[in-house]
Parts: sequence; C-alpha cells; structure tokens
Amino acid sequence: MLLDEIKSVLSFAAFKADPDDSAVPWGKRFESRKSLLLNVSRGAVSWRSVNKRGRFEEGGVQDGELADAAPQRAEEWRGMVEGGWCSVSVNHRFIISLENNLMRGDNCVSLLRTNPRAVLGPKYDRGKRYAICHHPETTASLLLAVEESLVKVTEDVLKTINLKPGRVCCGLFAMLEHAILSIFRASSGGTPPDFVLIAACEGSLAVLVQQEGQWRDIRCRSGLGPEAVETGLQIISPLLAKVPQGSPVYFIGDGHDNKFRTELMLHLEKVGAADLTQDDLLWTIIGEH
Repeated sequence: MLLDEIKSVLSFAAFKADPDDSAVPWGKRFESRKSLLLNVSRGAVSWRSVNKRGRFEEGGVQDGELADAAPQRAEEWRGMVEGGWCSVSVNHRFIISLENNLMRGDNCVSLLRTNPRAVLGPKYDRGKRYAICHHPETTASLLLAVEESLVKVTEDVLKTINLKPGRVCCGLFAMLEHAILSIFRASSGGTPPDFVLIAACEGSLAVLVQQEGQWRDIRCRSGLGPEAVETGLQIISPLLAKVPQGSPVYFIGDGHDNKFRTELMLHLEKVGAADLTQDDLLWTIIGEH
C-alpha cells in the first residue's frame, strides 16, 4: 500500500465521495471542502461560494455572457474552490416538455445521463442533454432538454480558467422539481387534483398545470429580464384559466434581482397564490443535492 493511500485511510479521505462522482449529491462530494456554485443566464452570470462547513459565503453577479465574465473573475473564482471544482446551473436554451410512460426505476436518472436513448427511445435527440422529473402518482413526467452545444461551450469556457465543472444542471428545472416534491409532501402524501405551479429563476419561467390529478400542460420561457412581468403574465394567465376558480396556485422563485419575482407575486396574490420561495433557494438546491 502506498503512503498516500495509508494517509487517506487514516484521515477518512478514502471514505469520502470523489469530486467527479456525479451519482453522489454535491454536499457529500465536497464535504469539508470548498466549492463554487455558478448560475449562467442569457445576460448575466451569478455565483456563490460554499465553505468547508457547507455554508454559503461571498457571491456576486456580472452582466454579460459567461465567456466575457470568466476571464475577468478567474482569479476570484479559483480562490473560492479546492481542486477547481464547481457546480453550474444554466438557465437558457432549454425546453421542458410533458411526456407519458417513460422508463422509471432506481437507475433511470443515471441511465438518462449515460445512455439517454435507452430511456427516451424515439424521443431521444443526440444534440441534447436531459433530466427528468416523474409525477409522484401518475405515469406523467417532465423532461428537460438542454442544448449539448451550450453545455460543452460552458464547460470549455470554465476549463480555460482552470475550473472543473463537476455538474451541469438547470436551476429552473431543479426548483420546479423541488416545488413538486414540497407540494406532494405537504398534502399528506398526495397532491391537490387541480393546481398551477409557477417557477421563476434568473430570467427563466415555467408554468405547470395539473387538472383532475394529471399534469395537463407545461409552458416555459427563458431570457426574460426584470422588466418582463407583462410577458410573464401573458404566459401565466391562460393557464390559470384552465383550472377551477379557487384551485391552489403556487409560486417559487429565486435570483439575484428580486424585481421580477416581487412584481409577479403582487399579481399572483390576487388569485391567492402561495409563495414557496425560501432564502438562497437556488444555491441550496444545487449546492446540496
């Protein structure tokens, strides 16, 4: 046994998850290690560091493309990590669709990452990367498709400044999944037969409609700025009309600019919307799970 291997056993390092093991939650992969969380939108990049205790520390935001922000922030970002590892959320150039009867099972998520054709069959597109969220009670699923070229460009830009993307996800989709599970758990193991769920994250918006216990419609849009509340309402209003009056409406949102979600929530309060938003929600989701 090599000396380094002996030291790793004595320090319990041998029992820690490898930083590049994507099957393990981020919080476990970087337990007692510093890491960096990045969120890339169409017109801005935001970030937050995680210290060795797993707590959030300094962060920031810069307008513009990642390719422009990365060289300017390279030294700052490298100082926030150990080993150069970062988790990246992309919030543009994606589609969320509603599908039925897709493969399920304990290995579905890992198989979707390594062999998506086996999960999606004819729905598979080699130019996309995927994530999936299943309805807790029916055969419906939400399918996220992100442009493969966007992921590769994002990874390549970070590699030029000596950062290693340990995971690339979609912040909006992660928040949507988080809200679905929260609604299910809060309803004593079931969901209301009719509801509308609205998620907003760093300029992206998704609206999910459930009718008679089934997911019936999903609409999403990215690249919305803080001034685009009217555009958001044009997407939301027709979907609110699909459910009976008085049905639950849920809102979940996060982002460095509070203006969009604050003004949107003022309109949603008129239909009795419940706000599921929590402080640092986006960073918590991508920094732990």
